Amino acid sequence: MPRKSRKEAIRAINAGQIPEIPAQRPESQPMEQIYQTVGYARLSVAETRDRKDGEALQNQKALLREYIQKKANLRLVDICEDNGQTGTNFQRAGFERMMELIRSGKANCIVVKDLSRFGRDHVEAGNFLENVFPYIGVRFISIGDGYDSADATTTDCLMVALRNLGNQIYSMDISRKSGSVLREKIRRGEFIGAYAAYGYIKDPDDRHHIVIDPEAAEVVREIFRRKLEGASNVAIVRRLNEAAIPSPCCYRHQKGILVDKRFEQPKPWTATTVKKILTCQTYIGDMVQGRRRSEFYAGKADRMLPREDWCVVEGTHEPIVSRKDFEAVQDILETARSRYQSRLGVYDHLGKSENILKGLVFCGDCGKPMVRYKQVSHGKSVTYHYLCPNYAALLDRSGCSYKFLREDVLMDALTEMISAEIRQTVDAAKLAQRLSMANRVQAENLSLELKRLNSELARAETAKKGAMEDYLSGLLSQEDYERLKRACAGETMRLKGRISALQTDYTKQTETLTQGNPWLQTFGGIDLEDGLTGPLAHSLIQRVTVYENDRIDVTLRYRDEKAQLLTAGDAGEVVA
Repeated sequence: MPRKSRKEAIRAINAGQIPEIPAQRPESQPMEQIYQTVGYARLSVAETRDRKDGEALQNQKALLREYIQKKANLRLVDICEDNGQTGTNFQRAGFERMMELIRSGKANCIVVKDLSRFGRDHVEAGNFLENVFPYIGVRFISIGDGYDSADATTTDCLMVALRNLGNQIYSMDISRKSGSVLREKIRRGEFIGAYAAYGYIKDPDDRHHIVIDPEAAEVVREIFRRKLEGASNVAIVRRLNEAAIPSPCCYRHQKGILVDKRFEQPKPWTATTVKKILTCQTYIGDMVQGRRRSEFYAGKADRMLPREDWCVVEGTHEPIVSRKDFEAVQDILETARSRYQSRLGVYDHLGKSENILKGLVFCGDCGKPMVRYKQVSHGKSVTYHYLCPNYAALLDRSGCSYKFLREDVLMDALTEMISAEIRQTVDAAKLAQRLSMANRVQAENLSLELKRLNSELARAETAKKGAMEDYLSGLLSQEDYERLKRACAGETMRLKGRISALQTDYTKQTETLTQGNPWLQTFGGIDLEDGLTGPLAHSLIQRVTVYENDRIDVTLRYRDEKAQLLTAGDAGEVVA
C-alpha cells in the first residue's frame, strides 16, 4: 500500500474518507480487550409525570443488561440510575456514582440507551465524549444512536455532536411546550402529579383523575376525627404508630405505587406528615396544583409560589372529609398557631441565647439532628436542652434512648476540649517547624520527581496520539497500532498511579508536616476568652453525637491532619 503523508490523511479524514487498512490474517489479530462496563439509565423530570417511573427505569436497565451480556468483550460491573433528573444538569447522584466507578478504575466502558439519557447539554456532553473519556481511556457506547467510540469515525463524531445539539434544542422545546400543556391541564382541574395524595389513587381509566383508596381514606378520616376531638398532632402520631399503620410512603411501596428501596423498611409517622394531611385541601374534593414552579430544562430547583398564585379547582373528585370538618380543623390549627405566637417573647426579659451549635448535635441512636428546647422554670430562669425529635414524637417506639442534655453542660465540655487542643498546638507548632526544615530537601526532590513523571506522562499521551495518526495514515498496521496503544495505556496508568502517590507525599511534606498544617492553622492562637461563637464552633467542630446518660462523642475538624503531624513526630521523621 502506498504511503500517505499525514496532511493527505487529515484531508481524507475531513472529507469523511478513512484510509483503508490492509486486511490482517486472522492469526495476526491481537487478543480482544475485555471492557469492565457500567450501564447508565436516566428518566427525565417530564417522563415521571405520566409514567410509572420505576417500570420505565427497569425497562432501560433490562435493555442495557441484555446488550452488555450479548457482547463477548463487555463485562457488566454495575448499572447506575437517576430517576426524575434533568439531562441538562450533570450533577446527578447516579451519574456521580458512575463516574466514581470510572475514576477508581473499576470500569472503563459506559453504555447508555441513547445520548439523551447521558445528557442534553451538548457542550458538556460533547466535552465528555470528545475530551474526557478518550483522555482517560474510557469506551462509550450509545445503543440507540449506533455509536461506539472504540470504532468511531470522524463522521460518527460529527453525528454525535449534531445529536447532542439536537437533544439540547429538544430539551428547550419540551420545556416550553410541556409547560404550556401542563398549565392548561392544571387550569381545567386535571391531576398531573406522579402520585395522588394519600387516601387517593389515580383513576385506572383516566390518569388525570383521582379516586378514593378506601383503606388509606379511612386513616385520613381517623386523623381528622381525632383532631376534632382535641388530640395534638404528636398524640395522633403516637396512636398511628402504636396501631402499626404504615406511613404514606411505606403504604405506597406496599401497594406497588412507589418503587423505592428506601421504604422497604418501616418508616414511622411524624408530626409533619400529620400536619400536611390536616391542611391538605385535596380531601374536600378540590384540586390544588401549581404550588411550585419547576424549570427542569435549566436544572433549577423548584420554588414555592405565593398562595394566591396556586390554582384551585373545586369539586374535581369525591371528598374524603366534609368541608365543614376541614374548616373546623383549620380553625383549631390557627388557634394553636396564634397561641404559640402569643407565647413568643414572653420570657425575653430573662435573656436570649444564640443557638451556637445549630446543625452540629446529633442523636447517637437514630442519627437525626437534635432539637434545642427552651425550658422556663417558674417564670424566673431559662435553660436550654438538646433532645431527640424522634424520641419526643414516638417515645419508646422510636428505638432511641432518653436524652435531655443541658446546653450549658455541653458547652463547658466543648470549651474544655477545644482549650486542650489549643494548648497542644504550642508544642506541635515547634514540631512542625523542625519537620519542615528537616524535610525541605525531600520536598524539593519530590517536586523534581513529579515534574519528571508529568513530562513522561505527556510524552506517553503524545505517543498515543502519534500512533493513532500513523494508523489512520496507513503507516501502522492494526496489529502494531493495538500493541502500541496497549503499551501507551499501561504506561499512562503506571505514571498516573505513581504521580498520585507522590502528590500525596508532596502534600504531606509541604503542608501537613509544616506550620501550614490545617489543624495548626485553625486551632493555633484561638482566643476563647469570650467563649465559643457560632462561626467559631462550626469552624472547629465537625459533629457532636449524644448518647444515653449525657455521654457525648465529639469529632473535631482536621483530626487526620493532626494525627499525621503528631505521628510523624513520634516516628522520628525529623532528619538530624
